[in-house]
Amino acid sequence: MIRFGVLALQLWELVVSSLVHLLYALYIFSSAVAGDVSLALNDVLFKPINAGNDSSIEIRREEVPGDKVSDLPPIVLVHGIFGFGKGRLGGLSYFAGAEKKDERVLVPDLGSLTSVYDRARELFYYLKGGQVDYGEEHSRTCGHSQFGRIYGQGNYPEWDEDHPIHFVGHSAGAQVVRLLQQMLADKAFKGYDTSENWVLSITSLSGAFNGTTRTYLDGMQ
Repeated sequence: MIRFGVLALQLWELVVSSLVHLLYALYIFSSAVAGDVSLALNDVLFKPINAGNDSSIEIRREEVPGDKVSDLPPIVLVHGIFGFGKGRLGGLSYFAGAEKKDERVLVPDLGSLTSVYDRARELFYYLKGGQVDYGEEHSRTCGHSQFGRIYGQGNYPEWDEDHPIHFVGHSAGAQVVRLLQQMLADKAFKGYDTSENWVLSITSLSGAFNGTTRTYLDGMQ
């Protein structure tokens, strides 16, 4: 009877989780469509009118020196389960177009249903470049290929302790970032002298940093 109750709770948790992700996906899709429609209507209804007046309004902006802009650390947005990165679904954006606001905002396209471990490895090579290496022992244990996608040019190849990065993880993406920082501290990437200081900050958006009630249902004390 107790086992049946636990099974029912786990099934209910799966249903609720799937429903939440489905609603979030519909929200992203509808937001993207609404944005495209509004831009199209704006172009049609509010075209600039040239009345032959050569007068213009001068707008002054306080410009930031180029060297200071380039010194700002990038922000990497990591999606969760069933998520997607920049370019996978055309113009759709998982993070509501955040990557379009600034070139220093990066949105990697990691595995949607792969393990947190695999996605942490993919995230490292997405930034540094090279072929994803999941590790010989891990690959043998999990029964998949040791090597994955090849990133000919990393999206932030200068990444190191002197050039750390801000990470923002949504849902399971937060766990990916935490595991990545642990891997960096453990120097788990062959050929790289990494450390936990490669990470400047970690921000969680609905991420489970300290576990969920599910862990207790599964027997964790």
